[in-house]
Amino acid sequence: MTTMYEHVGGEKALRRFAEHFHRTVLDDPLLAPLFRAGSPDHADHLAAFFTEMLGGPARYTGELGGFIALLRAHVGMRITPEMSERFVTLMLASADAVGLPDDDRFRKAFTANVEKAAGFTTKASQDENHPMLQPPYPELGRWQW
Repeated sequence: MTTMYEHVGGEKALRRFAEHFHRTVLDDPLLAPLFRAGSPDHADHLAAFFTEMLGGPARYTGELGGFIALLRAHVGMRITPEMSERFVTLMLASADAVGLPDDDRFRKAFTANVEKAAGFTTKASQDENHPMLQPPYPELGRWQW
């Protein structure tokens, strides 16, 4: 069975997607303050995250810290529901802009997983002492069709 990673065209396609998305949020008045305060390597980290989540090499976990790094990057940011919705909207628009597949099966799965991830990070961003900051840390789960 083809992975979502293979279906999108691999890491090159996901890097284009991550770079486009990052440029988009830096120009967005609502989200720019969050992303300007973050890592200058955000686009690379995002590409590694999506590569792993969609079934490609696990560089996000192996080199960038995996789940706990993702959680720490968002804890205390106080992401609002409006910010989360804008994040999802811009992410899906970036998928369109760079030509990620638009077939129904992929887009439904991709959209559902992006919404779920945004919901998790929004919730995690509200608590400076999130309980998952203590070991054992869960692994990142791969996204399924």
